[in-house]
Amino acid sequence: MKRREFIKASAAFCAGLGVLSLAGCTTYRSVSAPVEGSKLKIKKSDFLQDRWIVVKSERINAPVFLSRNEKEEYSAVLMLCTHKQCEVRPAGTVLACPCHGAEFAFTGKVLKEPADKDLTVYETSSDETYVYIHLK
Repeated sequence: MKRREFIKASAAFCAGLGVLSLAGCTTYRSVSAPVEGSKLKIKKSDFLQDRWIVVKSERINAPVFLSRNEKEEYSAVLMLCTHKQCEVRPAGTVLACPCHGAEFAFTGKVLKEPADKDLTVYETSSDETYVYIHLK
């Protein structure tokens, strides 16, 4: 394989277009969310061009993965693996656990063991300006 072909292939994998997921290749935007009552409040403008962001707050013990679909519907999942409580990370098109290799869909559904339970899902709501993550 020539150098140029290798670089193209590596870039494709890091963009999530390959068969493998490489957790080290994905960069992501992280925001800190204020708490309003029992909700985390995130500006819709924080998404910019992204379909997902990582939300952090001192109110919860791990970050929350907040994503939106094509219909502008939002979903929020706690980024804590249900297998051994390691923090999962965005890796291409999945959330991957660096400890034992479990993988989850952006909606929190288990895709790959050893985890056998879905990630914790939070209810969301939104208005013109904000997305709200309802804490339990």
